Amino acid sequence: MADSTLFAFDVDGTLIGSRDGRVVWQLLNQHFGSDPEEDGKLWRAYIAGEITYAQWVDLDVGRWQKAHATRAQLVEVIARDLFPVPGALETLRTLKQRGARLAVISGTLDLTLEIHFPESPFDRVFTNLIWFDAAGQIAGWEATAYDMDGKALALGKLAEEAGLPLSRTVYVGDNINDIEAMGAAGFSVAFEPKDPSVSEAASVTIEGDMRRLLELPELVI
Repeated sequence: MADSTLFAFDVDGTLIGSRDGRVVWQLLNQHFGSDPEEDGKLWRAYIAGEITYAQWVDLDVGRWQKAHATRAQLVEVIARDLFPVPGALETLRTLKQRGARLAVISGTLDLTLEIHFPESPFDRVFTNLIWFDAAGQIAGWEATAYDMDGKALALGKLAEEAGLPLSRTVYVGDNINDIEAMGAAGFSVAFEPKDPSVSEAASVTIEGDMRRLLELPELVI
């Protein structure tokens, strides 16, 4: 099934892990001196609809910019404290070799993929973007239009671009913001799910090593 199939992946907690479960936003916020309690308030404000996703991203990255964060500092944190989950690189390489189309639909930073997936195996990427000036200072950023419920919209857009029905899509994620995309995909995988509702929404759950995706009989890979 890999041939002529679109595999779309979440990143934080799915393709990328950390030693203590923190994602890139938490790591960078705390590195640049944010208050975890304040971060929690912003998350709750977003969930309550009091601020948009783009405003939430603006608040976080804007604080890094005010702290004079440099590209080198962001790279140091991301390279040191995050890593591809076991089997991720091999799984992506194998899927690509077998003719699958690969995509990312994630609220991560594009810099995370640049650092940890330098082979750039993805045909299409939807993430938050950040760019820097000649001195390495944060010059600007752009929030992804496709997080939370928007992930399902992105999956539909990717399938249309590839000329594939949604039945030929596989979505792999780990958290509640992946549930809508899981429901839209022809087949969905909860990898190390962070909430029971994620497993309930997925076609199947796998733990430990991403290469188990290659062994799923339903995918006939």
